Amino acid sequence: MTETRVTADGMRRRRVCTACKRRFTTYEKLGPPSLKVAKRDGTLESFDGDKLFHALQRVAAHTGIADDDLRRVARDIEATLVDAGRKSVAWTDVVNIVLDRLRNISPIAAQRFAANYTDETGVLRFENEDRPAGDPRQLGLPLNEED
Repeated sequence: MTETRVTADGMRRRRVCTACKRRFTTYEKLGPPSLKVAKRDGTLESFDGDKLFHALQRVAAHTGIADDDLRRVARDIEATLVDAGRKSVAWTDVVNIVLDRLRNISPIAAQRFAANYTDETGVLRFENEDRPAGDPRQLGLPLNEED
């Protein structure tokens, strides 16, 4: 190896082939984590930090939180999930981490985010467990006129 330089995208290395003695350049870039999110329907989807950032933007609208701070929160959540060392994480784990971070920053944004996962009693529900079999309501809204 003859020379290594740090660039904006990663590393640039100038090397020499040991067999033919010719010089060549390699570029090393940090790729996205291979983290997968297990969705509600059982499918796996690649974790998308931009998708998380945009969700944070929606719930934090009009709360005075800067986009840079929200981007930093999204990166911190992604780093937390990657550092856990798992290849896939349940969507409920992502929701819990987001709620923990948002409660520290803005209780209003946390309430807006939690509203997506709150049932008619005001309890955070991630699955359909503990729901009566005959209850036709979802998030407190009746599905037909008779209710």
